[in-house]
Amino acid sequence: MAIRKDANTLSPAERQEFVNAVHALKQSGRYDQFVLRHANTPMTAIHRSPAFLPWHRRFIFDFEQELQRVSGNPDLGLPYWNWPSGGPSASMWNDNLLGGNGNPSSGVVENGPFRAGQWRIINSNGVETGPLSRQFGRSGASSLPTQAEINQVLNLTPYDSAPWNTNSTPSFRNQLEGWIGPNLHNRGHVWVGGSMLPMTSPNDPVFFMHHCMVDKLWHEWQLRFPNQGYLPVSGGQFGQNLTDPMAGTPNSPVGSRPIDMLDSTALGIEYDELMTGTPQPQPSPDVTVLSLNAAPSEGGISAPGEIDLFEFQLDRLTRVTLETSGNSDTVMILFGPDEFTREIASNDDGGSNFNSRISMALSAGTYQASIRLYDPGRTGDYSIQLRSDETTGPAPEIPTLIVNDPALDAEITTDQESDVYQINIEMTGRYLIETHGTSDLLLSLFGPDNQTTFIASDDDSGVGLNSRLTLELNPGRYFAIVRHYSTFGRGAYQIRITRI
Repeated sequence: MAIRKDANTLSPAERQEFVNAVHALKQSGRYDQFVLRHANTPMTAIHRSPAFLPWHRRFIFDFEQELQRVSGNPDLGLPYWNWPSGGPSASMWNDNLLGGNGNPSSGVVENGPFRAGQWRIINSNGVETGPLSRQFGRSGASSLPTQAEINQVLNLTPYDSAPWNTNSTPSFRNQLEGWIGPNLHNRGHVWVGGSMLPMTSPNDPVFFMHHCMVDKLWHEWQLRFPNQGYLPVSGGQFGQNLTDPMAGTPNSPVGSRPIDMLDSTALGIEYDELMTGTPQPQPSPDVTVLSLNAAPSEGGISAPGEIDLFEFQLDRLTRVTLETSGNSDTVMILFGPDEFTREIASNDDGGSNFNSRISMALSAGTYQASIRLYDPGRTGDYSIQLRSDETTGPAPEIPTLIVNDPALDAEITTDQESDVYQINIEMTGRYLIETHGTSDLLLSLFGPDNQTTFIASDDDSGVGLNSRLTLELNPGRYFAIVRHYSTFGRGAYQIRITRI
């Protein structure tokens, strides 16, 4: 596993490997693509706003993956710039890693592997503009953050608060970014100066070490406050809410939304050492299991910004109601099935007395619900209950796909809709299940004889963006689930099963 280390502790061999990988990315043109990605994404979409931390976590994660690719070493971890021990005399500025300060007159870096003649920077149009420059402590910040200042910020909650910008307070994000409080992230850029000042700041390789330190502090804050969630969940500018796609972030298996970047352990991110007061990573935050039609469970938001998690399982298609009660103004979000970053419903005041309530038919699978208070600065207690909804009638019948019959017409008509189909297989054989139409669909198959045992899934193996599964099936009942690839996608389609 790649372990991110303090840059000052790297061995000569580790320093050489890092430098070689960075130069290889530069020579291939891939390094400059990272510079342009940062420079050409709107400033307020990735700075001075809540997505600052998840956006840059994804950015340096992608860079680290590229370092591993070109080096051929999957264990190469991006080093971090430990500010309190990273002043001008620190070993990270030696000639075998970053090189040091720029020329006192011109600011041009003249030593190390990124010196003039060995490294050239580009502007936001991708045009080379000259050598790398640095001006340690001469651009408005004469010192780097201290450990005491870091500790001060690590004790802050919640993650962020309205108006979700440079005026947000209390706000861990805003103080770590540096718009209020002791000024951590911003001060690092200004202290280095030169090429680290504009939006093309990734031109200087120390940018990635700098943001690795920023990410390390967010990682440690998350370990200290496991029940503090990302804010805003909703209500912020587009691109800043929990499940919004972030600007300038390419599609990738790891995801491009803040919610996809919250679990650094799941991403395989590990740091060499945690600060005093930070607990070791745990498998997952506390989750309370709910049972269908059981007595209400008690919940409570005991600290501003806290988010409670609840989990439940369904073994078949069921119409359910999930509802809070009490005097707290709750907000509920439902994720699943079996994908806890896929939002399928949310509600604020659907219940009585500002409580939240979600009623809908859900396919078999495991679901998670998050509960927070509408005002992230408040605390309060509540109860939550999951019940089968008998008042609106029985759960809908599952349509059956008949082997070798003509295709069935269907349509995704609402956000996050999943269509469920039953397939009765009477003879062992090879079968083809496929969709047709102009919709970008994801097809999954479960069974036999239950809706929870996953067999296979497919996205784009069919014609266009359609799904296609070809597999050997034994006699039994199977269940196919179709949804749109996009969370908010809709559209008509056809689905058919044939024996081949």
